[in-house]
Amino acid sequence: MLITRRSDYAMRIVRVLKDGNVHNVREICEKEDIPKAFTYKILRELEAADLVKSERGNQGGYFLNKPLDELTVYDIVSITEGDVAILHCMKMECDKNPADMPCKVHKEIARIQGVLMKEMQKKSMAEIMGE
Repeated sequence: MLITRRSDYAMRIVRVLKDGNVHNVREICEKEDIPKAFTYKILRELEAADLVKSERGNQGGYFLNKPLDELTVYDIVSITEGDVAILHCMKMECDKNPADMPCKVHKEIARIQGVLMKEMQKKSMAEIMGE
C-alpha cells in the first residue's frame, strides 16, 4: 500500500466536507488546491464507497455521509488505494512464500504491515482534525 497523492487528496476533500455542509467541486478545488479532474475522480470513488453523497441542482455539491468519528485514515486509504499491502509479496497472489517454506523477510514485512494498519485505524478523522 503505497499512500499516493490520491489518498492525500481524498483526505483533503474530507477536510473540506467535515463541516457537514454541501460543497461544490470548485470550492473543494480552491480550498485544497486539488486539480478539478482528480477531484471528480476521487469524489466518485468516495461516493461509490458511500463515504460521501451528492446533491444535484444549482445549490448542489458533495457532503460527508459518515461522521468523522467513524472514519479513519485506513478507511480513506483503503477506498483510494484498493489493495492494502505495503509490498507486492503481501498480496494474496504471491507465490514466493509457500506454506512449506515460509520466507523470513515476508514474515517481518507482514508484522510491519500489521502495525501500520493498526496505527492507521487507531485515531478517527475527528480526533486527527481536532473535531
